[in-house]
Amino acid sequence: MNVLNKIRMECDLIIRVADARNPKTLFSFPTNKKTIIVFNKMDLCNPEELDKLRKKYKNSVFTSTRNRKGKGSLLKKMITFANMEDRMIRVGVIGYPNVGKSSLINMMRGTRSAAVSATPGETRGIQWLKIKPNIIMYDTPGVITSPHSQKELVKTFSITPQNVNDPETIACEIIKSTIKKKGKEYLEEKYKITIENDKDYEGIVDLIAQRGKMLLRNNELDRIRASKKIIQDFQKS
Repeated sequence: MNVLNKIRMECDLIIRVADARNPKTLFSFPTNKKTIIVFNKMDLCNPEELDKLRKKYKNSVFTSTRNRKGKGSLLKKMITFANMEDRMIRVGVIGYPNVGKSSLINMMRGTRSAAVSATPGETRGIQWLKIKPNIIMYDTPGVITSPHSQKELVKTFSITPQNVNDPETIACEIIKSTIKKKGKEYLEEKYKITIENDKDYEGIVDLIAQRGKMLLRNNELDRIRASKKIIQDFQKS
Protein backbone atom coordinates (compact mmCIF):
# COMPACT_ATOMS: atom_id res chain seq x y z
CA MET A 1 0.00 0.00 0.00
CA ASN A 2 1.50 3.35 -1.02
CA VAL A 3 1.62 6.35 1.28
CA LEU A 4 -1.39 8.18 -0.16
CA ASN A 5 -3.62 5.12 -0.09
CA LYS A 6 -2.50 4.46 3.48
CA ILE A 7 -3.52 8.00 4.44
CA ARG A 8 -6.89 7.57 2.73
CA MET A 9 -7.49 4.30 4.54
CA GLU A 10 -6.15 5.07 8.03
CA CYS A 11 -6.49 8.81 8.64
CA ASP A 12 -9.57 10.62 9.88
CA LEU A 13 -8.37 14.14 9.13
CA ILE A 14 -6.22 15.30 6.20
CA ILE A 15 -4.02 18.40 6.34
CA ARG A 16 -2.95 19.66 2.93
CA VAL A 17 0.10 21.90 3.31
CA ALA A 18 1.08 24.42 0.62
CA ASP A 19 3.65 27.19 0.30
CA ALA A 20 1.82 30.51 0.68
CA ARG A 21 4.13 32.10 -1.89
CA ASN A 22 2.80 29.78 -4.58
CA PRO A 23 -0.78 28.43 -4.29
CA LYS A 24 0.05 25.93 -7.05
CA THR A 25 1.83 23.93 -4.38
CA LEU A 26 -1.58 23.03 -2.97
CA PHE A 27 -1.53 19.27 -3.35
CA SER A 28 -4.63 17.78 -4.99
CA PHE A 29 -5.99 14.92 -2.90
CA PRO A 30 -9.55 13.74 -3.64
CA THR A 31 -11.05 12.26 -0.48
CA ASN A 32 -14.28 12.13 1.49
CA LYS A 33 -12.37 12.66 4.73
CA LYS A 34 -12.37 15.95 6.65
CA THR A 35 -9.68 18.23 5.17
CA ILE A 36 -7.87 21.33 6.44
CA ILE A 37 -5.82 23.48 4.05
CA VAL A 38 -2.71 25.07 5.55
CA PHE A 39 -0.67 27.74 3.78
CA ASN A 40 2.78 27.75 5.36
CA LYS A 41 5.57 30.34 5.06
CA MET A 42 3.11 33.22 5.31
CA ASP A 43 5.97 35.38 6.61
CA LEU A 44 7.57 35.25 3.15
CA CYS A 45 4.47 36.70 1.42
CA ASN A 46 3.81 40.37 0.88
CA PRO A 47 0.59 41.67 2.50
CA GLU A 48 -1.27 41.98 -0.82
CA GLU A 49 -0.61 38.36 -1.81
CA LEU A 50 -1.58 37.16 1.66
CA ASP A 51 -4.82 39.13 1.60
CA LYS A 52 -5.81 37.61 -1.76
CA LEU A 53 -5.14 34.12 -0.43
CA ARG A 54 -7.19 34.72 2.72
CA LYS A 55 -10.15 35.88 0.63
CA LYS A 56 -9.93 32.94 -1.77
CA TYR A 57 -9.34 30.26 0.89
CA LYS A 58 -11.50 31.62 3.70
CA ASN A 59 -11.52 28.48 5.87
CA SER A 60 -7.79 27.80 5.54
CA VAL A 61 -5.12 28.18 8.21
CA PHE A 62 -2.09 30.40 7.59
CA THR A 63 1.13 29.54 9.37
CA SER A 64 4.76 30.53 9.69
CA THR A 65 6.67 27.68 11.25
CA ARG A 66 9.77 29.86 11.32
CA ASN A 67 7.99 32.41 13.52
CA ARG A 68 5.69 29.83 15.16
CA LYS A 69 2.55 31.60 13.98
CA GLY A 70 -0.76 29.91 13.27
CA LYS A 71 -0.26 26.99 15.65
CA GLY A 72 -3.21 27.96 17.83
CA SER A 73 -5.61 28.26 14.88
CA LEU A 74 -4.67 24.88 13.45
CA LEU A 75 -4.67 23.14 16.81
CA LYS A 76 -8.12 24.54 17.59
CA LYS A 77 -9.52 23.03 14.37
CA MET A 78 -7.89 19.68 15.12
CA ILE A 79 -9.15 19.58 18.72
CA THR A 80 -12.66 20.57 17.63
CA PHE A 81 -12.74 17.69 15.16
CA ALA A 82 -11.33 15.22 17.70
CA ASN A 83 -13.95 16.27 20.26
CA MET A 84 -16.71 15.82 17.68
CA GLU A 85 -15.45 12.32 16.95
CA ASP A 86 -15.04 11.64 20.70
CA ARG A 87 -12.06 9.34 20.13
CA MET A 88 -8.41 9.25 19.12
CA ILE A 89 -8.03 10.66 15.61
CA ARG A 90 -5.28 10.09 13.10
CA VAL A 91 -4.14 13.06 11.05
CA GLY A 92 -2.43 12.74 7.67
CA VAL A 93 -0.17 15.58 6.52
CA ILE A 94 0.44 15.74 2.78
CA GLY A 95 2.03 18.16 0.32
CA TYR A 96 4.84 18.69 -2.11
CA PRO A 97 8.43 18.44 -0.87
CA ASN A 98 9.79 21.53 0.88
CA VAL A 99 6.46 23.21 1.69
CA GLY A 100 7.23 22.75 5.39
CA LYS A 101 5.29 19.63 6.40
CA SER A 102 7.84 18.39 8.90
CA SER A 103 8.36 21.88 10.29
CA LEU A 104 4.59 22.17 10.74
CA ILE A 105 4.43 18.85 12.59
CA ASN A 106 7.35 19.87 14.79
CA MET A 107 5.63 23.15 15.61
CA MET A 108 2.40 21.39 16.51
CA ARG A 109 4.17 18.81 18.67
CA GLY A 110 6.53 21.33 20.24
CA THR A 111 9.71 19.41 19.49
CA ARG A 112 12.10 18.76 16.63
CA SER A 113 11.07 15.13 16.23
CA ALA A 114 10.75 14.99 12.46
CA ALA A 115 13.70 15.66 10.15
CA VAL A 116 13.63 19.23 8.81
CA SER A 117 15.65 20.42 5.81
CA ALA A 118 15.57 23.04 3.06
CA THR A 119 16.34 20.22 0.62
CA PRO A 120 13.23 18.80 -1.10
CA GLY A 121 12.46 15.24 0.00
CA GLU A 122 14.54 15.23 3.17
CA THR A 123 11.92 13.49 5.32
CA ARG A 124 12.75 9.85 4.57
CA GLY A 125 10.85 7.82 7.13
CA ILE A 126 7.17 7.49 7.88
CA GLN A 127 6.10 7.67 11.50
CA TRP A 128 3.20 8.46 13.83
CA LEU A 129 3.76 11.44 16.10
CA LYS A 130 1.57 12.31 19.12
CA ILE A 131 0.31 15.91 19.14
CA LYS A 132 -2.26 15.61 21.94
CA PRO A 133 -3.53 12.63 23.95
CA ASN A 134 -6.32 12.16 21.38
CA ILE A 135 -4.47 13.39 18.25
CA ILE A 136 -1.64 11.69 16.37
CA MET A 137 -0.07 12.84 13.12
CA TYR A 138 1.27 10.72 10.30
CA ASP A 139 4.50 12.28 8.97
CA THR A 140 4.94 11.45 5.28
CA PRO A 141 7.61 12.14 2.66
CA GLY A 142 6.83 14.89 0.14
CA VAL A 143 4.84 13.40 -2.69
CA ILE A 144 4.47 14.13 -6.39
CA THR A 145 1.95 11.83 -8.03
CA SER A 146 1.76 13.06 -11.60
CA PRO A 147 4.26 14.26 -14.22
CA HIS A 148 5.17 17.94 -13.96
CA SER A 149 7.40 20.10 -16.10
CA GLN A 150 10.65 21.04 -14.42
CA LYS A 151 9.51 24.65 -14.63
CA GLU A 152 6.54 23.81 -12.40
CA LEU A 153 8.69 21.72 -10.06
CA VAL A 154 11.06 24.66 -9.60
CA LYS A 155 8.13 26.99 -8.91
CA THR A 156 6.70 24.59 -6.35
CA PHE A 157 10.14 24.17 -4.74
CA SER A 158 9.98 20.42 -5.43
CA ILE A 159 13.30 20.05 -7.22
CA THR A 160 16.77 21.35 -6.42
CA PRO A 161 18.75 23.46 -8.94
CA GLN A 162 21.28 20.62 -9.20
CA ASN A 163 18.59 18.30 -10.59
CA VAL A 164 17.21 20.67 -13.23
CA ASN A 165 17.97 19.40 -16.74
CA ASP A 166 17.84 22.78 -18.50
CA PRO A 167 18.72 25.42 -15.89
CA GLU A 168 19.34 28.18 -18.46
CA THR A 169 15.77 28.05 -19.77
CA ILE A 170 14.32 27.96 -16.26
CA ALA A 171 16.56 30.84 -15.15
CA CYS A 172 15.37 32.96 -18.08
CA GLU A 173 11.76 32.22 -17.12
CA ILE A 174 12.49 33.31 -13.55
CA ILE A 175 14.12 36.52 -14.76
CA LYS A 176 11.18 37.27 -17.05
CA SER A 177 8.67 36.69 -14.26
CA THR A 178 10.69 38.67 -11.72
CA ILE A 179 11.00 41.70 -14.00
CA LYS A 180 7.27 41.58 -14.69
CA LYS A 181 6.39 41.47 -10.98
CA LYS A 182 9.12 43.55 -9.39
CA GLY A 183 10.86 45.42 -12.19
CA LYS A 184 14.44 45.15 -13.43
CA GLU A 185 15.58 47.30 -10.51
CA TYR A 186 15.02 44.37 -8.18
CA LEU A 187 17.53 42.24 -10.09
CA GLU A 188 19.95 45.14 -10.45
CA GLU A 189 19.98 45.65 -6.69
CA LYS A 190 20.13 41.95 -5.85
CA TYR A 191 23.00 41.08 -8.19
CA LYS A 192 24.70 44.47 -8.39
CA ILE A 193 24.35 44.67 -12.16
CA THR A 194 23.10 47.22 -14.71
CA ILE A 195 20.44 45.97 -17.10
CA GLU A 196 20.16 47.91 -20.36
CA ASN A 197 17.74 45.57 -22.15
CA ASP A 198 15.21 43.99 -19.79
CA LYS A 199 13.97 41.70 -22.58
CA ASP A 200 17.37 40.07 -23.12
CA TYR A 201 17.01 37.39 -20.46
CA GLU A 202 20.03 35.37 -21.62
CA GLY A 203 22.07 38.55 -21.51
CA ILE A 204 20.98 39.11 -17.91
CA VAL A 205 22.16 35.59 -17.05
CA ASP A 206 25.51 36.55 -18.58
CA LEU A 207 25.64 39.73 -16.48
CA ILE A 208 25.02 37.72 -13.31
CA ALA A 209 27.71 35.20 -14.30
CA GLN A 210 30.15 38.00 -15.03
CA ARG A 211 29.42 39.80 -11.79
CA GLY A 212 29.83 36.59 -9.81
CA LYS A 213 33.05 35.73 -11.65
CA MET A 214 31.55 32.44 -12.78
CA LEU A 215 33.97 31.27 -15.45
CA LEU A 216 34.85 28.04 -17.21
CA ARG A 217 38.45 26.93 -17.71
CA ASN A 218 38.64 28.72 -21.06
CA ASN A 219 37.46 31.93 -19.36
CA GLU A 220 34.02 31.71 -20.97
CA LEU A 221 31.06 32.60 -18.79
CA ASP A 222 29.65 29.64 -16.87
CA ARG A 223 25.98 30.12 -17.72
CA ILE A 224 24.94 26.82 -16.18
CA ARG A 225 26.38 27.80 -12.81
CA ALA A 226 24.84 31.26 -13.01
CA SER A 227 21.45 29.78 -13.95
CA LYS A 228 21.51 27.40 -11.00
CA LYS A 229 22.38 30.33 -8.76
CA ILE A 230 19.33 32.22 -10.08
CA ILE A 231 17.10 29.20 -9.46
CA GLN A 232 18.49 28.76 -5.96
CA ASP A 233 17.97 32.43 -5.13
CA PHE A 234 14.39 32.25 -6.45
CA GLN A 235 13.58 29.26 -4.25
CA LYS A 236 15.07 30.93 -1.17
CA SER A 237 13.46 34.31 -1.71
